[in-house]
Amino acid sequence: PDFLGHATMENPDTAEPGVSLCEAIAAKFPRHVSSANVFISWTWRYSVKALLEALRKYCADRGLDTAKTFVWLCFLCNNQHEWLSGAPNDGVEGFGGMIERIGKVVCVVDSFSAADAVYFRRLWTVFEVFIALTKNIPIDLALMSDAEQRLFVTAFGQLKESLIVDVMNATATEKEDEDK
Repeated sequence: PDFLGHATMENPDTAEPGVSLCEAIAAKFPRHVSSANVFISWTWRYSVKALLEALRKYCADRGLDTAKTFVWLCFLCNNQHEWLSGAPNDGVEGFGGMIERIGKVVCVVDSFSAADAVYFRRLWTVFEVFIALTKNIPIDLALMSDAEQRLFVTAFGQLKESLIVDVMNATATEKEDEDK
């Protein structure tokens, strides 16, 4: 699909067709795009609806002005045409550098229990948290609504056990990402 013409819009760096969704949105609605002040750490396995609901609630709970909260989401900000073309991309350097430049990470987590959360079984999200922790970058948490509801009915003893993350068994969609 060619959402807002992103698949056919000319990339100024390569003169080839295909730009990021963010670039396409900026071309049509420039006041809705600005430099990101929040890096969103999430997994592609979430539905867009659930992701947006979690972010909307996160902003509301913290009194953030959504007109001044600009997020960096990989599927919006990365030029997926370049990523899918097979051209060399260093995701480790790219994502790590982006986290440092933005200076704040919000982890959108599907379950408060690390053993149950897709979030904590994905290598990229574990990597993003690792970068933020090693660079002393603030990390915040946005729970998806069903995770938040389950959290409120869970005993404290169970909570302590649910925070153990098995980093050594985190996986990536692409085997080469695991080898990096």
